[in-house]
Amino acid sequence: MVGVDGSPGSAAALRWAVDEGARRHLPVTAALVWDAVGEPRAVFDTAGVADRAGLAQAARRVLADTVAAVRVPDPAVTVTERVEEGSPVPELLRIATGARLVVVGERGPGALHRLVAGSVCQGVVHHAPLPVVVVRGGADRSSAAAGAAGAADTAAAAATSVDERPVVVGVDGSAGSLRALRWAVQAAAVRKTALRAVHAWYLDVPAYLGIYTDFGSALAEQAQHTLDDAVNTIIAEQGGRLPVQVVKETVADSAARALLRAAADAQVLVVGSRGHGGFAELLLGSVSHQCVAHAPCPVAVIR
Repeated sequence: MVGVDGSPGSAAALRWAVDEGARRHLPVTAALVWDAVGEPRAVFDTAGVADRAGLAQAARRVLADTVAAVRVPDPAVTVTERVEEGSPVPELLRIATGARLVVVGERGPGALHRLVAGSVCQGVVHHAPLPVVVVRGGADRSSAAAGAAGAADTAAAAATSVDERPVVVGVDGSAGSLRALRWAVQAAAVRKTALRAVHAWYLDVPAYLGIYTDFGSALAEQAQHTLDDAVNTIIAEQGGRLPVQVVKETVADSAARALLRAAADAQVLVVGSRGHGGFAELLLGSVSHQCVAHAPCPVAVIR
């Protein structure tokens, strides 16, 4: 299910959702939720008369126009349109009942223009009981290229080009990051690309002192064990073999910086919603929040 509000960010989210539906052979529900206090802005800008009937008609038009502008790469992918009146976050989550994942745009007009507590994007990320993918409007180069191309050019590009960028996943050894790793393996498999598993550790002490250097070496060794154990757990679950190549990387840095750096050349960045250290809570400054706010590629937050 993908939330649509008529903004460029939600159009990018819908485009991403349609592409993912084609990869996984799943239908897509495009949902627009409007209320009587001014959200989404595109509905009020479109409405000829700002009464309930006029707004409902405008909402249907905004959603239909957004869906029409997104080219469906596979005719077998069905896109169902749903328009509801109400509070955006609860209604979107209600519509998403039974879905495999929720997709939202990172920015939109009005309440969506900032990633702050209470925004639709963050509300969905905080409260959805299923995976949430946050798509940054226009930032992902593969989506931008597809959106800019004509229908014939898009088909030709799809036939001749392969996106070789990896899927990146943050791993910290927690149950939440193991769930993220499982999801990331599948995401890499359907994209026929490699998986880059990143574990970050950070020692905020003077490294030139011998005792701290030794401590840092021990932490680096423990970080490698943590990453190896997580990957080996998933390998065992898969019967001793994964369907994708896994590149393991430990980084002496904060988790957010390490993942954002890795995301610079990723198709999608995958993080757990809970974990150790920076993954502990989805609060301002947490790893999940920082990745959603700043990653240049779509971010999947997994529960």
